[in-house]
Amino acid sequence: MRFLAISYMMPPMLYPQAIQIGRLLAYADAEFGVVSGRAAGGGGGLDCYADLDRKLAFHLEVAYRPLLKGMAFSLARRFLPFYGRVPDQYRSWAAAAEGAVVAKLAEGTFRPDALVSFGEPMSDHLLGLSLKRRFGLPWVAHFSDPWVDNPFRSGEAISRPVNRRLERAVVTAADRVIFTSSETLNVVMTKYPAAWRDKCDVLPHSFDLSLYPARPSKGDGLVIRHLGNFYGARTPYPLLRALLTLADREPMVLEGVNVELFGRVPMGLAWHPSWRALPKGLVRVQNTVPYRESLQLMADADLLLVMDAPADISIFLPSKLIDYLGSGTRIMGIVPPGTSATLLERLGGRSADPRRPDQVVAALKDAILAVRADRVSGGIESWCPPEVRTEFRPERTAAAFLDILRQTVRGPLGR
Repeated sequence: MRFLAISYMMPPMLYPQAIQIGRLLAYADAEFGVVSGRAAGGGGGLDCYADLDRKLAFHLEVAYRPLLKGMAFSLARRFLPFYGRVPDQYRSWAAAAEGAVVAKLAEGTFRPDALVSFGEPMSDHLLGLSLKRRFGLPWVAHFSDPWVDNPFRSGEAISRPVNRRLERAVVTAADRVIFTSSETLNVVMTKYPAAWRDKCDVLPHSFDLSLYPARPSKGDGLVIRHLGNFYGARTPYPLLRALLTLADREPMVLEGVNVELFGRVPMGLAWHPSWRALPKGLVRVQNTVPYRESLQLMADADLLLVMDAPADISIFLPSKLIDYLGSGTRIMGIVPPGTSATLLERLGGRSADPRRPDQVVAALKDAILAVRADRVSGGIESWCPPEVRTEFRPERTAAAFLDILRQTVRGPLGR
């Protein structure tokens, strides 16, 4: 079977979404034509699947040409309620990409059996909706994040009703809808008729074991790492406060510990009271690294951190958490109750609600002591049951993905 995939983010872009979608298509045993954006400066996400384009029937890279850039874009987003918010800044790209797809299919050399669109960005789904209407093909809409219900989409009181109508149009027209967690599915679909859940599926992210280096022998120190960017309400401050508390109350726990944050941090970090009060050299900030190097850093660490914004419940399954899982290194979460916390519990890891400083201190201390106990015992057998880890292997997720696509081609499900 042949499928047309719509994903603005694809390798060589160095985004988690690009790498996850690239992995899914690389492992799926079917013929895909792809339309995507174009990486500025060459990107950095082809250090894992360098031959991806050779596996594709074609790869149309359509450049995104924003009307505004830099400060002008930021000001427009702040003061113009619809600019870059309906559904996002890539809507003009979707219009240009549609023209490229129509021209490509007009050549007659590739006739897709179905469409599949991947959001974020949600403009991918608007392109899928337009192509569905134009060609009448079966269509699968894959949501890595929620759309209207995304708590990180702030300042959208005016544009939200428009996005709600757009989301409903997509969910209505799609023959199948995929989410990366059952929590996301439940939150998004609660707005729609119960019967529509029959066309919904959960497909998690995956990790590729072949990309990781062998786990090295550990030195005397204990390295704790977080890899990924902080933005909005997702900050390192709950971690810094917990480290400061341990440094004050139980400094022996932090003896030999080094904490490293790879990626973008809040602009005001250097002036934050917790940062300024920490023991000198305890926490270091490092730049973002290429994907393959990030996997090396995961395998080299003694403890990996996943952090999310404070909330009553988190419906996100971060792809970084699944990458962590592939490294075999212990993981601790500073995350609200929800998807990540549930997975960490299944794995045997520690987690704490970022709104509960006492919980964060206790969980961090327990995680550090568990690492030290691993060294004494000579292994980490209590961490990460193999049957849970298997759920996130790419062969399994790709097979499930293809099964969804093939069922979609065979006929629409009840709504």
